[in-house]
Amino acid sequence: MMPLASDLPLTLKKLTETIVDDDSARRLLESIRWPDGPVCPHCGEIGNAKRLEARPDSKKPCRKGLLKCYGCLEQFSVTVGTVFEDSHIPLHKWLLAAYMLCASKKGTVRLRSHAT
Repeated sequence: MMPLASDLPLTLKKLTETIVDDDSARRLLESIRWPDGPVCPHCGEIGNAKRLEARPDSKKPCRKGLLKCYGCLEQFSVTVGTVFEDSHIPLHKWLLAAYMLCASKKGTVRLRSHAT
């Protein structure tokens, strides 16, 4: 079962068991970012967006997680306006990395370089 924002705090074990792909990561991020429904990043309307799905006979399917605001008619997803927006790194890996950074007792991990 997919954890929601109301299921927080999460443990790393629970997170890695439930966030296995971008779909599950997107659902978690949507529940955290938009607990009361999607908010259009273009015009700010709340609850006036619908999820887009390709027609069965369509040759051009739409991206997963794509929404359309019927206030301003713009398309968006949960990653618009975030550091995840134009990343080629899968969203589920981003969320695991963000969790590890935030949950670390000593902050971020420093990598040591070996001087020669």
